[in-house]
Amino acid sequence: MAMERVEAGRAEPLSREQFEVFYGRTARALRSYICRVAANPAIADDILQESYIRLLSAPPMLDGPRKSYLYRTATNLVTDYHRAQSRQRRWWQLTPRRAEAADSTVELSSDMERLFARVTEQERALLWLAYVEGEGHREIAEILGLKEKSVKVLLFRARRKMEEILKSHGFEASHE
Repeated sequence: MAMERVEAGRAEPLSREQFEVFYGRTARALRSYICRVAANPAIADDILQESYIRLLSAPPMLDGPRKSYLYRTATNLVTDYHRAQSRQRRWWQLTPRRAEAADSTVELSSDMERLFARVTEQERALLWLAYVEGEGHREIAEILGLKEKSVKVLLFRARRKMEEILKSHGFEASHE
């Protein structure tokens, strides 16, 4: 803990060139993460942009904590987006004009995207970070604001739940 403070004390603001390198290393993976966790690729670019803006406004930090901060910020923005959508749906349900104002745009998604959407936002985040990003339990805990031991249990449960969803839709595990 004391070592982290000392190292954080040495962190300096990113130069334009350093930011461009960091952005180049992280943006594509972060956007993919946001798309899957949000289950809505249409908002991914906005959340991606806002995540980097908040990173640039944050106090200087080292590279490892910077990536965790970025993913944690994106995760929080996705949660905020879903909460806002939920409030908006409830509001429209309470107003008599809801039929006129209903959103008529329907996005067709692939079978896997629909199945992935059957798990919770947190489960999607856990699965994505672990199996697509290849993050360890410690990094996932930092990103999602959980305890490391909780990540292990939650990831196990998310994996089992996704396995059951896949089996119920005709996908069988192959142990090659």
